[in-house]
Amino acid sequence: MFAQTRLQDRAGHYDRLAPYYDRLHHRWLRHAGGEAQAALEALVRVLATPQTTLLDAGCGTGHLARSLIAEGMPPQSMTLLDPAAAMLALCADIPAEKVNGRLEALPFQDDTFDLVICAWALETVPDPFVALSELCKVVRPGGALCLAFCADRPVRGVADRLMRQALLCRGTGRFLSCAGVLRDIERFDGFEARAIPSHGPAATILARRAANKT
Repeated sequence: MFAQTRLQDRAGHYDRLAPYYDRLHHRWLRHAGGEAQAALEALVRVLATPQTTLLDAGCGTGHLARSLIAEGMPPQSMTLLDPAAAMLALCADIPAEKVNGRLEALPFQDDTFDLVICAWALETVPDPFVALSELCKVVRPGGALCLAFCADRPVRGVADRLMRQALLCRGTGRFLSCAGVLRDIERFDGFEARAIPSHGPAATILARRAANKT
């Protein structure tokens, strides 16, 4: 599934991009990834409770974390991780744990979080399969992983095509196969995954991990 050209490590690029990231990302959501983002946020709101331990892996500027806190989720139950220090610096106002770390080498014990979110980050790393493995390992039995990513799907029109070309030209990501991501998640013991319907060159996946048998 990940046979496309291997990306270089782009953490430094995102450090430089941090002051402009929200504007560029808003453009992507408006023209291409909005349905996938809405599906991801709906999943998180259904799954998260005040007692949920949550990892936002590839948190960017912290937009989703702020929204959840505004809706009543306690920040002390959240961990925000990003490989770009400048992105984390823009999360300084969020009173949650912040970790400068890589998706391909998460600095957490296995089975740590009830809910793991990875939005618009899996497609940016040099080795998405290794990152996916790390994300699955830190989900507790009975927990869930929610993904949103740029997906190799037919474009709907000029806007989709332009957004796709812009991402490829910047060299900051790739378009992953949704079916391939689903297959790879289900290779990990105890996981079942399904795609949430959306249109455009983006996908949302919910992966649940079975609870331990007593």
